[in-house]
Order: sequence, then structure tokens, then C-alpha cells
Amino acid sequence: MTAKWKEVSAYTGQPMEEDAPTNFAGKGSGVAMPPDAMMKKKKKKLLDARTKEYKAHQARLEASRKKRMEQRKSKFVEKVKESLNDFNRESFLTEDNLKVLRSIVQNKQNKPVKMKDGSMKVDLFTASAITKVYDAIQQKSNKEKFDRMLNGTKAQFMKIADFAFKSVKMK
Repeated sequence: MTAKWKEVSAYTGQPMEEDAPTNFAGKGSGVAMPPDAMMKKKKKKLLDARTKEYKAHQARLEASRKKRMEQRKSKFVEKVKESLNDFNRESFLTEDNLKVLRSIVQNKQNKPVKMKDGSMKVDLFTASAITKVYDAIQQKSNKEKFDRMLNGTKAQFMKIADFAFKSVKMK
């Protein structure tokens, strides 16, 4: 004996009747009824960069991009840009490297020294030699030149360090 099955609604428990044939997907679905019927594909029109149409298309794209950028500008963006500009002001602040060198000597601890072209770590021996030479200089013009070189580039700092090692005799 073969079993006969019926489709039953889960909500009512009553047998369901089919509304449409199983191969019908809807009026506006674009699915063909017979399986061998094929839909025509639309070809995309390619734009050649040498044509007038492409130049017009590019102008429209640029205009819409400009319009989007104008709409994006807001007070929040302005505030963020201002705060970012505040961070750049650190580059204008000059740190007195002589104070850093004196703190190295006082704390007996290596520290990084900021220069115009980066930073470098200075040890206790170098810092003490440079501070001793600086304290020994008596002419104001020479001290100013020494100070400028201390806060200058890495190469200038190395020249000062070489000079300090030559002139200071450590015990």
C-alpha cells in the first residue's frame, strides 16, 4: 500500500491548494515560462576616453564629487581640522637641549635630545663633557653659537661633542 501525502497549512491545519503552477515566478519577475526561452542581455555601452561623451561623463562625475565634498563639510570637520593643526604647533616649540643635558648629568640617566632633523639619545659622559665646556666658555658670542649648535642638527651636535671630548680632560 502506498502512502498518499497532502500539503497542510501550519496555521490552520487545513489542506492547501496550489494557487499557480510551480514554474510561475510572477508577472514582473522576468523569468520565462518555457525552459528554453532566453532573455536578451543588455549590452553595456563602453565609454572611450577619446570621445566627447566620455568628457561630458567625466565633467558630470567631477561636478557630483565636488557637490558631495561641499555637503560633507560641517562644523565637526572644521573642529577636527583645528585640533589637528594644534598638534603641528609642537614642531615650532624648541626645547633647550642644554637643560636636557644638565638633567642627564643630574639624574645620571640617558635621555633623548630633540634636534631639527630628529632625535638622538645622549649618555652621561657626553652630556657632562658638553656642559663642562659650555660653563667654561666666557665670551657671550661664543656661548650663543654653542647654544645654536646644541639646538641645531645632529651633525652640529656631534661636532660639539667631538670638541668637548678634545677639550675636557676627564679624571
